[in-house]
Amino acid sequence: MQGDQDLIIQFQQSESKEGPFTALLKKYQKKVYYQIKRMGIDHANADDIAQQVWIKVWHKLDSFKMESEFGTWVFRITYNETLNFIQKNKRLSTKIIGNIDEMESDLAGTDHPKSSEINIVLERAVKQLPDKQRIVFMLRYFEAYSYEKIGEIMETTVGGAKANFHQAVKKIENFIKSV
Repeated sequence: MQGDQDLIIQFQQSESKEGPFTALLKKYQKKVYYQIKRMGIDHANADDIAQQVWIKVWHKLDSFKMESEFGTWVFRITYNETLNFIQKNKRLSTKIIGNIDEMESDLAGTDHPKSSEINIVLERAVKQLPDKQRIVFMLRYFEAYSYEKIGEIMETTVGGAKANFHQAVKKIENFIKSV
C-alpha cells in the first residue's frame, strides 16, 4: 500500500488524478465520516458534510505542501466544514446534538465496536459537551492524537488542548454518574 505522501505526489504530478485521490479517499473515508458523527451530526447531514470535505480536498490537494500529515490536514477541513454546518443551522442546534434513539439504533445495527450499552452512554455524554471540549475529547480519546496534534488542528496551545480535555473528562464523569 502506498503512503499518503506518494499518493499526494502522484495526484499533484499526473494528469490522471482519480487513482491517487480514490486511494486517499478509501483510506480516510470512514474516519472522516465518524469524526463528523462524533461532533453530533446525524447520518444524512454527516454524509453531506463528508462529501463537501472530499470536494474541498480534491480542489486543494494540488496546493497541499505536506507541512503537516495528510490525516491532520483532512481532519482540519472536516472540523471546519462541520463547524460551518453547525453555524449555518444554529436554529436547529438542539437537533444537531442528534436524536439519541437514532444514534443508538445506528450503533446497534452495525458491527461497529461502539455498539455496547456502555459506549452508547459514553456517546450520550460526549454529545452533551460544548463543541470545543467535544472535539478535543474525540481527537484524544477516539483518535489517540497527541496534545500537540490536537493543538495544531484546533489552532490552540498544547495547554489549551489539555485543559479542554480535562474539563471534558470531568463533565463526562459527572454525566455518567448521574445516569
